[in-house]
Amino acid sequence: MRIFVNLTVLLLLFTSSLYATDYYVSNDGNDSNNGTIDSPWLSLAKVSAAAASNKNGGFLQPGDRILFKSGDTFEGQLVMYRKGTESQPIVLTSYGSGVKPIISGSGNIPTGDYIEVVKLINCAYITLEGLWIKNDRKNIGDITWGTNNSVGIYVKANKWGGVCRGFVFRNLDITDVFGYDMIDWEGKFTRDYYTAHGIYFDSEANDLSVNPIIEIGIEDVLVEDCYFYNLGSRGISARHLSNVTNNLIDDEDRNKNFIVRNNIFRQLGGDGVVFASQYNALVENNEFIDLGWGDHTSSTDRYFGRGEGCWVWNARNLVVQYNKQYRARGYGDTYGAGGHIDFFCKNVVFQYNYSEDTEGGFCEVLGDCRNSIYRYNVSVNDGHRANGHHRYSIWLSGYVGSDQTPVPSHDTYIYNNTIYLDADKCKPDIFIFAGDTYIYNNIFYAINGAQIGAGGVEIDMQNDGELLVSNNLFYGDIASDFTQLDANKVLGSDPLFINATGTDRVTEDFNIQSESTSIDAGKTFAEPEFPLAGQGIFKDIATISDQDAFGNHVDLLNHTPNIGASNAHNSDIQLGVKSAKQVNNLFQICQNPVKQQLNIKLNKQLESPEIKVYAINGQLIKDMKMGADLSNMQVSLPSYAGNGIYYLMLKSENIYQVQKFVLYR
Repeated sequence: MRIFVNLTVLLLLFTSSLYATDYYVSNDGNDSNNGTIDSPWLSLAKVSAAAASNKNGGFLQPGDRILFKSGDTFEGQLVMYRKGTESQPIVLTSYGSGVKPIISGSGNIPTGDYIEVVKLINCAYITLEGLWIKNDRKNIGDITWGTNNSVGIYVKANKWGGVCRGFVFRNLDITDVFGYDMIDWEGKFTRDYYTAHGIYFDSEANDLSVNPIIEIGIEDVLVEDCYFYNLGSRGISARHLSNVTNNLIDDEDRNKNFIVRNNIFRQLGGDGVVFASQYNALVENNEFIDLGWGDHTSSTDRYFGRGEGCWVWNARNLVVQYNKQYRARGYGDTYGAGGHIDFFCKNVVFQYNYSEDTEGGFCEVLGDCRNSIYRYNVSVNDGHRANGHHRYSIWLSGYVGSDQTPVPSHDTYIYNNTIYLDADKCKPDIFIFAGDTYIYNNIFYAINGAQIGAGGVEIDMQNDGELLVSNNLFYGDIASDFTQLDANKVLGSDPLFINATGTDRVTEDFNIQSESTSIDAGKTFAEPEFPLAGQGIFKDIATISDQDAFGNHVDLLNHTPNIGASNAHNSDIQLGVKSAKQVNNLFQICQNPVKQQLNIKLNKQLESPEIKVYAINGQLIKDMKMGADLSNMQVSLPSYAGNGIYYLMLKSENIYQVQKFVLYR
């Protein structure tokens, strides 16, 4: 009996230890209270004391919650040094009815306004939800440095914390974030770009001074259903300092696994989302409205005045999709399709985005990037910067920093986009300084005084790179220096959009009518792959695109597509070819790189499989049908096929598989 009682007591003690504690904060509270709902705390200073490190008396535990009373305002600064767990995060949220509780770093604070409102230093598994964050700094007070700095939520990782992970920011309002003095460090009216952030993720470089090396970074971040409004510069900014410029080890000295989705960014002086030194990020279903807000002629204006939806630098594996961008402004960059690809990037995809009235233009890729992909985007009246500075429908530049020798980007794919201009202020040009570049199946449309390429079409291919332009539709005032690059163009034929001239336009207005000459007029080719498709945060991302901007099925390797972002009324869809299913286990290539012939091992018996081999530029170099009941096959490649990347497609009945291989004779 004694043993039974002791076990029961131990079980009860263990169970009770799993229960987390809720601490309440109210304007009617007192910091000497115990923090219950009937006896709440009063101040952010009390919350910071509970969230301090162990050695400084902090006591918050995994699963604990801090709840701020709705309708109340809390001025000061909240600093946290605690860690939750994946199953029991520490949560900061609200209670009661009414508007979200305001946590402000500025206001009636005797010592002056704070630079950061919420500081999460070397934390892990922290959730902020249902709060309103503000920081309009107007009182310097005791803080005499960083007068132009202001941050809503600051997440910091350094060598004392290593890798910090598990941050969720959900249903937050982040508004009115401004420095006391937003003039830049040179005292000019061009505002300081890097100082006012809604959420700022800041990681130091890995510490190489010790053995073993200390990895430092911020990982596994979700920002969703938030509202960013009236900020001096950026909505979300993330950087990871690096020991080496353009680190060639993709997953080192980079933050990892960020998701930004279903947010609204409105009236920002800068960009919606900026990722510098990032590994894996997904930016989807956001609205970017009136970015780059500001007046550079005014000495009192506090907005930076240059912005776009999302741009990335020194990044690996990013997908930016299903975003909407309206009225982006800026004296540099500021591009459509939701943003641009800055230098030193690899495997970045902009797809299914809608942009309208963007000052710079449609597509921008800077230097030393690889596998940059723009597909199935709709761009409307993008490219009207008044002075013509960097105003392009397509701008591929070798820029890799001031006073640096330009470096071309390679394997840039721009296909099945719709670029529509009908305002006479829109006169973007074409500039391409790059390696291998593929421009297929796009609609370029310019009417009512709009022009594409009238100010210049500059082509400078580098490192023996190819510029392949094919099966594009050109309508309206488009420079012949551009259209003549396409031997398979559709010229002078209206693609017949459903409602392109309407007001308050959206993606659906640029679907096509059944009589459009863009139908069945595109080019089949082997699409570039996104290497992490189906994994981790990309579990719902396909290796290659299987649908257009409107949800219609697309198979660019096997079935002739339409031109433009819409594959509606395509004959392959009408015939039901889309029922063919892509799988990953039909075969394997026994030797890769391949020297003379493909040696293929089948993983199952197939009924008369068909084999097609494509070069990376889409050229079909082998097409044959094999006999039934084979377990191994040998396919000789033609002698004219030079060294490079190729794709093998094997199809049997209603299933198929595509695999990339390298030919090296």
